[in-house]
Amino acid sequence: MNTQYHIKQLKKNGLTIVNNFYSQKFCDKIIEVSKRIIKEKLLKKKNKLSKTCQIINSPFRFNKIFFKTIYEPRIDKILKKLIDKDYVLINSNVINRNKNKKFSLNGVTIGETWHTDTRYVGDKKLPKGFSYIVFIMLSDFTKENGATEYVPGSHRKERKPDRFKKYKKKTITGKKGSLIIFDTSLWHKGGEPSAIERWSLYSYYGPWFMKPYFRFPDMLKKNRNLINKKIKKILHFNSTPPLNDDERLHTV
Repeated sequence: MNTQYHIKQLKKNGLTIVNNFYSQKFCDKIIEVSKRIIKEKLLKKKNKLSKTCQIINSPFRFNKIFFKTIYEPRIDKILKKLIDKDYVLINSNVINRNKNKKFSLNGVTIGETWHTDTRYVGDKKLPKGFSYIVFIMLSDFTKENGATEYVPGSHRKERKPDRFKKYKKKTITGKKGSLIIFDTSLWHKGGEPSAIERWSLYSYYGPWFMKPYFRFPDMLKKNRNLINKKIKKILHFNSTPPLNDDERLHTV
């Protein structure tokens, strides 16, 4: 891993690609566990999975193997330089972009139209480089199985994309085990789903003061002894505001 090279690529192009980052065996294991979680959701009738996009939010609450996907020492070095040593996880999910009739027509779908994952204040986009997404190709990404699409250079734009407009785009293709880091300001969307499964795992990171999608410390209260200090930091255990100034003066 050449940290400086990937940081330069991110600042210039809004994304960087690391080929063969994870082994195929590891990816297959993550898919196997994910399928088991989805099956359990179906059996418990907690099916919020759509016919074109099956999602597992915060997968580490179901199986500890996913902790290995949200903290990785080589990526940690990059994120500390890009964001801050106290950076945190905002959200993490497993996605299978796949047409599957056994799931609900009204299930949750994400990323089907052009969007960014950054934040807006007063309808103004926060500067590029504020937060980043790291995603793992658990399957081969091809133009045939709904690989992620993006608009080159869009991380420098200050406006929101038109969700349904046709832009000059590129497709992120690659082999299973490849890893992508991209600026959340980048305009992107999922490709057209097909009958071919396309598994991936997305983790969204930002500065410590960003609010997470879910209350991770409460979510993992029963398992906190299984989590090491580095992962606790990423999951906001160290950046929850104090009750008052009798407890302490600062959040971090």
